[in-house]
Amino acid sequence: MTPSPSAHRPLTAARLKSLLLREKEVSQADSAPVQGPVSRYDPPAVVAGPDCQEVFDALVAHDASTSVIQDFWWKKDRWGARTWLASYSGTEAQAQFQRLREGLRTCKALIGDTPQGRLDSRVTVVKAPAIGDETVAFDLSMKGPDRTVLIDHHILVRVGALTVDFSDRGTLGEPGFPLDVVVDKQMDRLTHRPRV
Repeated sequence: MTPSPSAHRPLTAARLKSLLLREKEVSQADSAPVQGPVSRYDPPAVVAGPDCQEVFDALVAHDASTSVIQDFWWKKDRWGARTWLASYSGTEAQAQFQRLREGLRTCKALIGDTPQGRLDSRVTVVKAPAIGDETVAFDLSMKGPDRTVLIDHHILVRVGALTVDFSDRGTLGEPGFPLDVVVDKQMDRLTHRPRV
């Protein structure tokens, strides 16, 4: 008998880590360290506008019970991509996704201060791949050094009571990390396991 969505218990950080990819599974990466459980911003980081706050909160898994991060490094210690896997209790993952979708309808820029520094990124919704139970995709573009434009590509996917944010960063005209390899392999692992 399958438990109802309200009966979902969040996974532990150790269980989430066990669902992430191993370094050898992504041959393009030089290393793929894992960290977690990820601490929530305390106090929460505030961005301008309630709709944009919903987008930001989804990006940092603010309402998750627990989450873990895996970074992929390549080309002699250059950051290439990230997987942020989060577990939610009950139906909170679905609710988080609904708030994210609503926020993306009107949020045009994420502007605010975070513990990592000033955030000033333009939001552009892009076509999402048909994966998981729900998926949205968008780009965050910002000014980089030497007048370059840096673009963070985000694909957020819900699989049951889990969400996963796949992201990479590139500059215009430069080939980026092969994020599709990470997405395909990670989604295969998440969708071919027993549902939580």
